Amino acid sequence: MSTSTTYRRILRRETHSSRSGIAVTLAVLLILVFAWIGTESVLAAVGTAPLLVAPADAASAVLGAAGAPVGALTAIGVVVAIIGLVLIVVSLAPGRRGRRAAGADRTAAVVDDRVIARSLARTASFAGDVHPDRVNVSVGKRVALVEIDPVTGRTADLRSIEEAVRDEISGYDYTPALRPRVKLSKKKGKVGR
Repeated sequence: MSTSTTYRRILRRETHSSRSGIAVTLAVLLILVFAWIGTESVLAAVGTAPLLVAPADAASAVLGAAGAPVGALTAIGVVVAIIGLVLIVVSLAPGRRGRRAAGADRTAAVVDDRVIARSLARTASFAGDVHPDRVNVSVGKRVALVEIDPVTGRTADLRSIEEAVRDEISGYDYTPALRPRVKLSKKKGKVGR
């Protein structure tokens, strides 16, 4: 195996999350359901009162569900379909950690999104002459959102902040690449530094 292939595998492992948490959760839920069904079956065979519902009563309720109102059956069907669709999407979509692969020829480098957010916040703070506490940055999969909360009576130069943030991001060689979005906060009446 070549070094570049190894680096690609390492970067993929560090920037994408596994689905083991969801798989373990579903497995535990299924184990609990089957343990409950088994316990109820044993209690019914012994002739003891059921914990929740006797298996015979549960089976007759399921078979009698066809006589339930159409609205209730439709609602149950929609809920089950949505749960199934969510599980299919979660199982097929790649998980993403808050990290990015950095361009490097002879090494595998990974940068956390929080580090990128701090760097962009500092850049926006200096460019807009705004206190660092007044800058909020969130880094998504493809967009870095920089939100400036200016002090009442002072106007932040949004154009210079956008230009500084764009220059900062253009200097990055991260995968996936980021697109900057700078906006002023809608909050009014902030007094302070």
